[in-house]
Amino acid sequence: MDSGIILVFILALLWFWWDSRGVAEIAIQAARRKCEHADLTFLNDTVGWKKIRLRRNRQGRMQLQRTYFFEFASDMAERYKGEVVMLGRQVTNISMDVHRVG
Repeated sequence: MDSGIILVFILALLWFWWDSRGVAEIAIQAARRKCEHADLTFLNDTVGWKKIRLRRNRQGRMQLQRTYFFEFASDMAERYKGEVVMLGRQVTNISMDVHRVG
């Protein structure tokens, strides 16, 4: 392989990693706010990567759609799962398992 191609590949991987960390931080804040608004406890203070794919935004441009999962509790007796869907750096959906009200 040509060293230029390898360099471009490494730079693309670094950009993807850096961009993904930024998007994950936005997803964490969104999940935390959703839990606080619903008077729930956001567990582990993080989100986990679930899936990634290409989707078109409202302007028709291709962007990465990343889906993250998180855990929360209503009464600290049972853990529930939630999901944050991001298109680019925009939160497009947050869903949460049906849970007991604390």
